[in-house]
Amino acid sequence: MSPEEVAADLTRRGSVDVQESGRLTVGCRVRKANQRWPEAFERGTGVVDRIFHKPNSAWEQKYRRPDVELIVKNDDGTHSYVADYHVDLAYTQVTP
Repeated sequence: MSPEEVAADLTRRGSVDVQESGRLTVGCRVRKANQRWPEAFERGTGVVDRIFHKPNSAWEQKYRRPDVELIVKNDDGTHSYVADYHVDLAYTQVTP
């Protein structure tokens, strides 16, 4: 699915497009939690393109934390669609 299709699907299911959630903001550098090589820690491997929050979802009520999904534009030009807990901020917030 394209980023636009994912965004439309998340919106259709009740998520709201927001600019920030906790430590994450649109445009910040991140890496996926499993990307553990030194450069990934330092510079990240992508940029948060969009953030979606689904307020009062069953998931949010069960786990007592915001139900947040991200669209991340990877440095190689592809996109990842992940929950916020699958990414970590890069140490250095620079553009590639």
